Amino acid sequence: MGRILFIVFTLISLQARSCFILFLSDGKSVLVGNHEDWFAKDAAIKVNPPQAGKFGSVIFTFMSEGWAQGGMNEKGLFFDAAHTPLQEIEFDKNAEKPPSYIWQTILDKFETVEEAVQFLRTYQLPELREMHVMLADAKGHAVIIGVQNGRLAVQPFVQTYLMQTNFNPWHPELSEEPVCWRYEKTKKSLSVNAGASVENMRSILEQTHQDSLTVYSNIYDLKNKVIYTYNKRDFSKAMVVRLPELFGVGRCTRLLDSLYADSTYWKKCNDRGSSKLHLTAKVVDANTKQPVAFANIGIFEKNIGTLSDPDGSFELDVPPILADDSIILSSIGYDRRKIPIQSVVRFRAIELTPSGQLLKEAVITAKKIHNKVARLGWMGGKDGVLPFDTIQGGGAVALLIESPSTPCQIERLQVRLMYNSKKELMLRLHFFSFDSTRQMPGEELLKREIILTETQRFGWLRFDLSKDDIVVYEKRFFVAFEWIDDRQTRNSLLTGFRAWENWKRNEYQAGNQKVEKIIVKTSQGDKETYKYHGNMMSWPGFKYLPPFTGLMVQTGKDETTKALRTFERKTSMGKWEELNSTLNAVITIRH
Repeated sequence: MGRILFIVFTLISLQARSCFILFLSDGKSVLVGNHEDWFAKDAAIKVNPPQAGKFGSVIFTFMSEGWAQGGMNEKGLFFDAAHTPLQEIEFDKNAEKPPSYIWQTILDKFETVEEAVQFLRTYQLPELREMHVMLADAKGHAVIIGVQNGRLAVQPFVQTYLMQTNFNPWHPELSEEPVCWRYEKTKKSLSVNAGASVENMRSILEQTHQDSLTVYSNIYDLKNKVIYTYNKRDFSKAMVVRLPELFGVGRCTRLLDSLYADSTYWKKCNDRGSSKLHLTAKVVDANTKQPVAFANIGIFEKNIGTLSDPDGSFELDVPPILADDSIILSSIGYDRRKIPIQSVVRFRAIELTPSGQLLKEAVITAKKIHNKVARLGWMGGKDGVLPFDTIQGGGAVALLIESPSTPCQIERLQVRLMYNSKKELMLRLHFFSFDSTRQMPGEELLKREIILTETQRFGWLRFDLSKDDIVVYEKRFFVAFEWIDDRQTRNSLLTGFRAWENWKRNEYQAGNQKVEKIIVKTSQGDKETYKYHGNMMSWPGFKYLPPFTGLMVQTGKDETTKALRTFERKTSMGKWEELNSTLNAVITIRH
């Protein structure tokens, strides 16, 4: 028999998470077997069809997490990972931080282990402090990427077989590393039969699963591009995936439990047609069962989101292409919740759990705040206006603030109103951390909701926040304002702005020189938009618009405003985009 390569990973961490990976090659067959052991119950398989510049791939994930736990691309390149005890690693100073989730990038771009390893060496991989990764390809090559003596190491497998437990494979001399029972059982099994066959691999997996903890087990046939999946330790029934065929269903994610119950469930990826999935439910407090008004609901960074009404109810239309994604629900003072869209249709009421953290808890260290006062932000000298009230719900604008020192206490706030036709304007106040990695607003810093109300038509709105005990411990943070409206108001506004867009299009076609046609490149092709170089109030339909508001910005950037970065999101959970403008807002702090 030709050379056999054998790799086993396993993990028993503080979270009781374990993984097992076995690589076998005899020159004819190239197989990888693995267990995924975890507490999550929403394991899923995701199909990424080939597209320009990217290979197609099939990955395994959890709906509640979203990223690739492991998988294989159309060329037979495989990756999977297992956790290890924490250890330090020193990176090459010239190595860059990955711009995205690098393990999915490996599947997108490369055919062989050699290519992937060469690519990985150019980046810092901080996750290797607590995990090691196996790469394998259809040619029968495999490596473990991990840490050896504080540095990145790539260990090829050149022996007849090689086993590895959950501890770092390059430090067997550490006496506290136990012998893994999976290691012993697999070694014994291979001494009897070391054949690289699907049946032998299945037998080893059946012997090494963990009762109740093994969520799924896979056999990857890297040469033939086939995956055999055994859901929740049922080794009598394999769900068989053939990559070239499966790409025909399009971009799609399916729960393993659903596929296990009905193998035709894949067909629904193609049977959705063009109709949107209409979601309706009610957001309530998990303890009191009372409605949670104006909760943010949406798909992360897809600009599809909304707000719950005062009675907690909401509606959301989801395009077919996103039907396998998840919605996120959040409200200040509650724990964030993520639910697969396919599961939302079963909910009449969605509960949010109070976070249990009161804002006043932050005041414990407020005595350390000095009595220096600073006014931060921008008052602006040139007029411009932000896009008006959000149409979908949850739209917001954020201004980056840099405090002279930390912590600081927020005393007063003012923001400039360009226009308001509402009887009462409502803005939800946010303070976000500065996400230095993504260079945009990050986590919510407030633990209690603050709604700002005003009846003023124009000019500066001023709010005294000294009694709200807002203490910020970040040197750089964002102050943000979110428009609050109920569903009926937003729908009326949508109708009005559609009429505004139609008027601009018609005026352009009629030769109005004040209207400019703009072509925007999107992933779905070119999109036409129209810009009116004049006062919107000149539009005959302006007087028929429902009440709305707009905040003032200074358009353009210069040396004095380049550091005062302004971001906007279009809806709840929408992606933050930086504007070439500066919001007119000022906060007074004590530090």
